[in-house]
Amino acid sequence: MEILQLLNELEEMGERGEKHWMCRVILLRKLVLDADEFYDMLHKLRTSLPEEMTTATQLTKQRQEIIDQAQQEAQKIIDGARSQAQLLISNDELTKQAQAEAQRIIGQAQVDANAIRAEATQWARGIVERLENYVGRMSATIDKTKKALSSQGPVAPLDGGRRDGL
Repeated sequence: MEILQLLNELEEMGERGEKHWMCRVILLRKLVLDADEFYDMLHKLRTSLPEEMTTATQLTKQRQEIIDQAQQEAQKIIDGARSQAQLLISNDELTKQAQAEAQRIIGQAQVDANAIRAEATQWARGIVERLENYVGRMSATIDKTKKALSSQGPVAPLDGGRRDGL
């Protein structure tokens, strides 16, 4: 493969730099190279990289972008789900409050209805008692009038003997 050959040449260049320039400082372990030759070799190395490597690098970058977008979309979905859950909880709480209020109103209505029924029953009893007293007095008056009429004896008709009451 051409890349391996270029890497070998780069390594040889390093070795030649040590021998050729004799500038290697033993304590610092520095190496002197011809800059033009070094950069030319790097350029050859880059241009000889297979297209698949460049494509792989681009795919890796695109993959990361897709992952980032997916994570953003997932976060949006999670946020939406949280909002929906909050709304449902809120609606559920409102429903519970409405049901509690409805139960309170029904209970109060039953208490009020029982009170009205009791008052109506008491009023009706009072009317019946007064009517009973009135009927009792009327009955007593009728009985007295009958006794008074029967104690007087027979009375002659005023109309000449007609008994039909006209």
